[in-house]
Amino acid sequence: MPNPIEARSFPDQARSAAWLIGLFGLCSLPVFLGLLNHDVAWMLLAADRVLGGQTLYVDLIEVNPPLIIWLSMIPVLVSRSLAISEVLSFRLIVLGLMAGSVFLSSRALEGNPRARRPILILAVVALLPLVGYDFGQREHLMLGLFLPYLILASSRAEGRAVSPSLAGVIGLAAGIGIAIKPQFVPLWVAIEALLAWERQDRLSWWRTETLLVAAVGLAYGVAVLALTPDYLRMARWVLPLYARCSPAPLAEMLAEPATMITTLAGLGFLTVRLRDEHRRVGRLLLVADLSLLAIAFVQDKGFRYHFYPAMAMGTMLIGLLAMGRSDRQELVPRFSMLLMRGVVAALLLEISVARVVESRRWGVDPGESDTTVGRMIRLARDQAAPGSVFTFSPALAASFPMVSYGEVRWASRYPCLFFLPGFHPYGWQPVPTKGRRVSTEIDPTERTLRTSVVDDLIRERPTLLFVDETETKPAFHGGRFDFLDYFSDDPRFAGFLGDYERITEVDQFGIYRRKGATVAGRGLVRD
Repeated sequence: MPNPIEARSFPDQARSAAWLIGLFGLCSLPVFLGLLNHDVAWMLLAADRVLGGQTLYVDLIEVNPPLIIWLSMIPVLVSRSLAISEVLSFRLIVLGLMAGSVFLSSRALEGNPRARRPILILAVVALLPLVGYDFGQREHLMLGLFLPYLILASSRAEGRAVSPSLAGVIGLAAGIGIAIKPQFVPLWVAIEALLAWERQDRLSWWRTETLLVAAVGLAYGVAVLALTPDYLRMARWVLPLYARCSPAPLAEMLAEPATMITTLAGLGFLTVRLRDEHRRVGRLLLVADLSLLAIAFVQDKGFRYHFYPAMAMGTMLIGLLAMGRSDRQELVPRFSMLLMRGVVAALLLEISVARVVESRRWGVDPGESDTTVGRMIRLARDQAAPGSVFTFSPALAASFPMVSYGEVRWASRYPCLFFLPGFHPYGWQPVPTKGRRVSTEIDPTERTLRTSVVDDLIRERPTLLFVDETETKPAFHGGRFDFLDYFSDDPRFAGFLGDYERITEVDQFGIYRRKGATVAGRGLVRD
């Protein structure tokens, strides 16, 4: 017989569902009025090229394992079938994924109905408005796929019965989430370690969802070896090189908002008594938060999206702490709970303001915005479409999503010149005595990479070249790096560059157009 306190009438359930759907819809609106993430834009382009016949890790160089490219093929194929843009297709699919995450989390909480509403509200906030510009990043996808697993673990810790079908779906989703970015395997291990400790059972991992996570990982490893053997060959040189590129100072990572939120959540957990129905989930959120923050530090890049999962888990935990219990006679718990409520209010205000500002800045068409990206998009549309472009910069965001919105092609196998800071962490200048450095002085791998960049440019003959001309470049620790001078060490590039003329500049970017290509309205007429 159901507990009378926990039993809920159908009208109550319908009202709760309607309220949650309304909140999800409201939080989804900024997604359609924001700028597509640069990594997402590149993944969509890479998926389109692979579907067009190019070989991943040969004709197209990508640092990440292939699953994210395979998954990115789905919105590309949907966009072709429905004749809609890839951007819209991607956004709708990811929103569907996040809705599925909330639904599965709700099912995992069926045995704990009093905790369902606050946890699901916090999940919606963490998965949608909190992520902002990083919507669709691998970290975002991972968290959406893994969150139901974490919630289900709280039910397992309480000894509640779970249907095998629900456990199977949640385990499959979590396995895919971890496979998208294997750096998050420690998160899974940490959750299982906590569960084993709480249940005092070394075989607690022998469950449907846990075995499926392991099975997905094993199947993915086999698929990588069978379908993309070139990844392992490429990884031998690209991963060590990428690891050397632009490491983040420790002080910078310690100052990240996610680090501060995790610290506050940890202190709050020690001083605030969680409600009984939130206690298990709260412990799991704390372990997940600490694990995710450690993973972000180990990656040593300081990218904001690396810290997003920790920020999301910390925000959810602080939300539960803000609803905690405290004895009126206990000063520290009362003060801590008030502090948690203040942090929640500040976070909600900051998130709301940020999403409104972004929506006003980018609107439906970022190409109409008065920003560097907007001006570059307009330039690509007016001066290059439907031709190709290339950007001399180690930053992916210098080219994407400009290429996507500009309706142009990308003239390289590389997403950007990400490898240059690995070879020249403090910049590059020609040898003074000779006027420039000779090719025999460079690392063989660097020579191969530079030659392949020039090969692509000569073959593609891009209509526009965007050149980062800033004197001091952050990617090179503030050092100087003249890209055109560097690539002119290859005589073929010097001849290639002679076919271009500088036409304008957009902030720090000098713009060069291929001679003989004349503009005729939107697009151009080729000679």
